[in-house]
Amino acid sequence: MLSTTIGQTQSMKLQQTLAPQMRQGLKMLQMTSLELRAELQHEMETNPAIDDVASRAERQMSVELPDSHSYAEVTEKPLDFGSSGEMGAVMGAGSADDGYRDYFLGNLQSASGDEEGQSRRDHLFDSMVKRETLQQHLIGQIALSDIPAEDRELAAALVGNIDDDGYFRGSVPDIMMGFKGVDERRIERTLAAIREFDPPGCGARDLRECWLAQMEKLDDSPWEDEIRALLEKHFDDLAARRVPAICKALRIEEADYPRLLKELALLDPMPGRTFAAREGGGKFAAGRGGFVQRVAPGEYVRPEVFVARGEDGTLQVRVDGRDIPEIRISQRYLKMLEDPAVSAEAKSYIRERVRAAETLRDNVRRRQQTIRDIAQAIVDAQPEVFARGGLHALKPLTMQQIGEQVGVAGTTVSRTVRDKYMATPFGVVEMRRFFTSGGAKTDDGVAVSDAAVKARIKEIIASEDAARPFSDDAITQRLNADGVEISRRTVAKYRAAMKIPGKAERARPVR
Repeated sequence: MLSTTIGQTQSMKLQQTLAPQMRQGLKMLQMTSLELRAELQHEMETNPAIDDVASRAERQMSVELPDSHSYAEVTEKPLDFGSSGEMGAVMGAGSADDGYRDYFLGNLQSASGDEEGQSRRDHLFDSMVKRETLQQHLIGQIALSDIPAEDRELAAALVGNIDDDGYFRGSVPDIMMGFKGVDERRIERTLAAIREFDPPGCGARDLRECWLAQMEKLDDSPWEDEIRALLEKHFDDLAARRVPAICKALRIEEADYPRLLKELALLDPMPGRTFAAREGGGKFAAGRGGFVQRVAPGEYVRPEVFVARGEDGTLQVRVDGRDIPEIRISQRYLKMLEDPAVSAEAKSYIRERVRAAETLRDNVRRRQQTIRDIAQAIVDAQPEVFARGGLHALKPLTMQQIGEQVGVAGTTVSRTVRDKYMATPFGVVEMRRFFTSGGAKTDDGVAVSDAAVKARIKEIIASEDAARPFSDDAITQRLNADGVEISRRTVAKYRAAMKIPGKAERARPVR
């Protein structure tokens, strides 16, 4: 027979817990700038000690009234929104249009923070971050083009089949079935017109067609005729890197071939991605070889970290804080703490709310500084990536290494780089991609990152003869010849991870 005894006992044990302030700070590190803005907006609504949560962009839309003037004196004189008027000077060039004027006047009327005023502010923020997709950009150019009116609906359908890289992926027979009376010639003619849109090359079905549509970029190039002939007549030789055959056909010296390739590199292989980077990355928009990370179809990220070379030639990191509101403690509540007429209970509540607001402000500042420190450490640890302009030059780097350098835990680094993007001179890159393990070594014993090895494998396969593709052994030998120590089994593993078929599947019969 079993007996059960119920009683109370006491025991001592050590348990680590995080203070609410620390939990809030760690939570903020994981947020994107837009998520943080929403969080701060919520704090403003729940904490009366926060006078206002206004972003820098919105703060520029208002002015502080001088103490020596009354509201009546200021409002008696109409505000001059012209370029030479007082509001034009405050709001900046190009800002004094009807939309901004209406917003400013409406903001004055709703300064007490009513729902209408908040709705105006939310609308301003939403409109500031809205981005045009590639497809919307192309469709907007149809009405301005030479495409006949009867073919514009067809053109819109063709644009709908252009992917985010800028390539046409639709089925011509299917489109012909959907548009009665439309033959293949009309589709070809419409696609050719779309390829002349901005950015040029969008609507191409292959790389050769894409580059030919961009030949205007080479109008001033001494190699324009040779590059056009190369693309029109010898593209297969270019893909297979048959340099002697190309030079003989174009009647140029082999010593001049690198110069020709340098001019060819001015053409963009993925014009759609360049447009996305241009929309989201500002002056750091991706150039050739760059890219933009896409979160979902038609949705492009906004980088929070920007990298550029300073006047001294060093790489410098800047964290964009334009989307992050400024937190200001209410002067009204601070004065109430000094008012003897206010009860002790009310003052205790006010102190609690003020401390919460100050903690919130400190955590925001600490977040920005942590992001900057970690981003700068990443840039300093990967100099070859920025010198050579691409992730193919990555060297092994772990979050623990960056954490030790900055003075934080590796888990903090992981939280910080989560969903954060960095705008670099060669494109917009997810910050997590700068971390990679070492999968191979050079002859000198230096570790080589997985990403660099995979990039080299892609280059080798891209250079192979389509009729006689390289085996994994042949790829291994070429990597070894480059000084990379790697086994055939590792090459096969990397190739499979990149979803590249084996030698037999890649072989194509010679026509």
